[in-house]
Amino acid sequence: MLDVKWMLLPLFAQFLLTMGVYVISRMRRGEAVKKGLVKGRYFKTFEGDPPPRDVTAADQLILNLFEMPVLFFTAALLIISLKLNDNVQMVLATLYVLIRFWHAYIKIQNGRLTQRALVFTISAIILTGMWIWLIIQSFSI
Repeated sequence: MLDVKWMLLPLFAQFLLTMGVYVISRMRRGEAVKKGLVKGRYFKTFEGDPPPRDVTAADQLILNLFEMPVLFFTAALLIISLKLNDNVQMVLATLYVLIRFWHAYIKIQNGRLTQRALVFTISAIILTGMWIWLIIQSFSI
């Protein structure tokens, strides 16, 4: 078993990804308002002419980072609290976060659905693996 503190590294990387997307979103919103592409009040009520696609893509990504990654954080915190960290979990957690960075890059850059769907599926398979391995470890199956 690895020391559980190592699981904090992929958790922290996922946190940094989320914060980075917040910064990108804020910058894109500000730029769109400054260029007159959207009125600033749009972001208060979300009524009126919508912002450009690059702004909505970043906003949608923020929402996405509070969907499946929550299941990742839950699994990782269980691994830490149950002291079940091992090489398998570290590889899966690290891969999951790397894939989420890849997914975010695709969404922010071009949003190609076929690429995003593939990357999303890969991340879902990895996350499922984390949960299955957690159950196996917990019950020593």
